[in-house]
Amino acid sequence: MYTEAKRTVRMGTIVEARVPAEEFALRGASETLGKVTFRLERVVAQDTERVMPFLWVAGVEREAFEDALAADSSVENAALVTDLGDRLLYQMDWVDRIETLVRTIVEEEAVLLEATGSADVWELEFLFLERDAIRRAQDHFTEADVSFDAQRIYDQREGELGAHGLTEKQHRALTVALEAGYYDIPRRITAQELAAELDISHQALSEQLRRAHEAVVTNTVGMNASVPSEESELTQ
Repeated sequence: MYTEAKRTVRMGTIVEARVPAEEFALRGASETLGKVTFRLERVVAQDTERVMPFLWVAGVEREAFEDALAADSSVENAALVTDLGDRLLYQMDWVDRIETLVRTIVEEEAVLLEATGSADVWELEFLFLERDAIRRAQDHFTEADVSFDAQRIYDQREGELGAHGLTEKQHRALTVALEAGYYDIPRRITAQELAAELDISHQALSEQLRRAHEAVVTNTVGMNASVPSEESELTQ
């Protein structure tokens, strides 16, 4: 028997937003490659003037992506960190306009919970510790001529991220998937249909489910769960 692990955080506000791909990072590569998808892994602050985005890339061959990257005006430098075959991890330096927006996340004490991009749109989810910081961040986007379309703004419940460390969005995705028969054999709903049900992109659904599965496993099997040995199972 195990005790559910809970991650404590300061009470904050969740903002789910969409940004047009043509106004944000990697717009040139997105237009050239079409079905390529991006996921921002993390943003590391080097100092007050520079941040280092780490980005996963999927759905494209390395050579084709790097050719498109070389012609992308939103990227100044890029270095391959990891090549897993089906996905690539890069560290990038973005141009000043995009760099400013990313740095805003750090300056306004916001946590970027999720960020997935496609040829059409970037879907972002932030955790802001102060409501006033949301307005300031929106002003920064406006000044940079980037449309910031807030889809949902809601308060995070104080004290925890939810059972098994799930965010509200991840919990909803798992719940709807389970109720709709996504985990049945055979499945009663496809990934595309499930994404439509949740009103999100197929890539965003895949990312939400992946992170949700990771959170559940980490906070159950990966934490303090008691796992019986093979010998004890055989003797029961």
